[in-house]
Amino acid sequence: MSRTDLAFGSRQRLPSSIVISTVWRILTRQIDTNQAQDDTVLREACTQARYGSDREPARKAMAATRGDYDRRARYVRVLAESTAGGLGSRVDRTTGRVDTDAAWTDQWAARAPNNPDAQLVRAHSLMSRAWEVRGGDWASAVRPEQWAEFHRLLELAGQVNDLARHLAPEDPTPWANQLELMIDQGASTEEIEETWRELTRLDPWHRQGHALKLTYHCKKWGGSHEAMFDFARSVAAAAPAGSPLHVLPVCAAAEWALWEHDRESPDSTADEIGQRWRQDPIMQSDLDNALSLWFHQPANRHADWLNDANFLAYGLARTGRDADAAPVFASIGRYMTTVPWSWWGDRVRGDAAFIRARRRARRAA
Repeated sequence: MSRTDLAFGSRQRLPSSIVISTVWRILTRQIDTNQAQDDTVLREACTQARYGSDREPARKAMAATRGDYDRRARYVRVLAESTAGGLGSRVDRTTGRVDTDAAWTDQWAARAPNNPDAQLVRAHSLMSRAWEVRGGDWASAVRPEQWAEFHRLLELAGQVNDLARHLAPEDPTPWANQLELMIDQGASTEEIEETWRELTRLDPWHRQGHALKLTYHCKKWGGSHEAMFDFARSVAAAAPAGSPLHVLPVCAAAEWALWEHDRESPDSTADEIGQRWRQDPIMQSDLDNALSLWFHQPANRHADWLNDANFLAYGLARTGRDADAAPVFASIGRYMTTVPWSWWGDRVRGDAAFIRARRRARRAA
């Protein structure tokens, strides 16, 4: 967009602050990265708990998910992550520690010690705050004091999660939390597999659990590309039609591209990675299967549907399949997810990559 366009026909040069604010208003109308997305109940619960000091909407929202384990996993994650950057994430300048009593999740759990919902959300909140302390850099860039606080918070999260598991023994959600904790803490393969068996016993097609197991197999977590793709494709091959697990191989490809661009071939361009995908018949088959066996199925939308749609749109866009991507983008609307769009590469912002890919798809429709 030129400055002439922004000035509605005027050729006068605008101050940079006006240009930036105008572009920002346009972008924020086009995208919405709130993790609650189009779930108005979840949005209100997060907002009221974090900013309005009213935990009742969160309590009611979580109580309504009992028995609906797909939605329950999402609500736990999104409610917990609403604490990131807030009061409960502030680091004490004297001790260097995060306050683990001040967040609304801490206060809810303290006042409802026998409520598994409160304990689940607090456990995941502590995990989110641990990652906020650690940061998103590669392990070699994390300072010793960050590692110490990271592990302290994860250990506390494990204790709280154990209580949640005791309070709700038939709920797979604490086992998904446990799997994530074990991956974060570098647990042994035997411990990971034991947790995995219990999780899948309670819910054989648990979406978040499978996404976490994929993470465990990623090269960045000590796995390998081969193990990651083998897991993703074997799960997709066995999953019933309509299952979001048909998108898992596309998620694996996005992980591969991130590693390739950041670690193996940092000088490669996003277009070069896209070209490799276009020339890979197995990758094209993965995209075809995700479209036909999940996206075009008449099944009801699962809780993290928009997240999976973003991964599918990302895969289609990177391979130049803009016409196929058009209905996927139409279903997403403005609800862009930061991951995987922030992985595009070439120093392109995630929102810019999303908007550019969506524009190409609309033109190809």
